[in-house]
Amino acid sequence: MSRKLLENTFGFDSSCFVCDPENEGGMRQRFYYDDESQRVVADFEPTVVLSGAPNYAHGGASMAVLDDAMAWIIIAAKERFGVTRRVETDFVRPVTLGRAYAVEAWVESYEDRSIEARAEIRDPKGRVCVSAKGIYTVLTLDEAEAAIGIGARDSSSYTKDSV
Repeated sequence: MSRKLLENTFGFDSSCFVCDPENEGGMRQRFYYDDESQRVVADFEPTVVLSGAPNYAHGGASMAVLDDAMAWIIIAAKERFGVTRRVETDFVRPVTLGRAYAVEAWVESYEDRSIEARAEIRDPKGRVCVSAKGIYTVLTLDEAEAAIGIGARDSSSYTKDSV
């Protein structure tokens, strides 16, 4: 497996809650692109700050990691930016605090301005704990510029109908 660290080399600050290593209030999750499998991979070890039930990670923390992994696979595999339109998540097994998990994300389909991606969190035995399927809208250049604050377009105009 050939893993390449995915990081913000885009020329603007993101302050991403999930993946920005400089965001002190964020998760600081690192993601990698595996050239051979064409998947985004990560090691996820939730700490007490991500607690839901006393010994389990909050479901929202697991969902956030999967959503970000799917966003990164769009960047790594398709060289485009996408925003989440819909994510369906299945919680199969609990994600326990302080335990190491594997995350994987991949693109299922890509049509013009719509990408379907999938992602999973697996335990050390390889069992799926959380899985997600996401639909992402691929941004145009104008939309991407507005998202990073350099365009004049109003972000409220981004709807399902604009794809």
